[in-house]
Amino acid sequence: MADDRMSLALTTDGGAAAFGLLCGPDCFIYIESAEPCSEGQNYPARIEAGSEAYELTMTCKRSDGGALLTMPHDAPFMRLVDGQDSVRFTITHEDGKPSQFRFPLAGSAKAIGLALAARAYIIALDSPGLSRDAPPPDG
Repeated sequence: MADDRMSLALTTDGGAAAFGLLCGPDCFIYIESAEPCSEGQNYPARIEAGSEAYELTMTCKRSDGGALLTMPHDAPFMRLVDGQDSVRFTITHEDGKPSQFRFPLAGSAKAIGLALAARAYIIALDSPGLSRDAPPPDG
């Protein structure tokens, strides 16, 4: 967890790349790797899981340790990876060369559920009348 206003679920490819779900007020899916990307630049990506695939655009965003390729956390992606053992991303860079990443999905449903539950808790803390320092209601 980055701080008390964010939640995170992630996995690695066994090397230098990570894939995950990062939630604050909004959630997004990301890949962090040693591959360079330009801030704000869009990159074509193909995502495959099982026998299904779809194409979309990932956007480069700066992070504390480098750059992240991001995409929205959305229903089509969740349906694609539901029940799968792994997911593969092929991302085409500015020079036209593709990078491929394969990430295991074991335990992902539980990790994503926990990240989304933490996000709901964070949002609830921001609701009027709630405070993390408030005493619990009498019961």
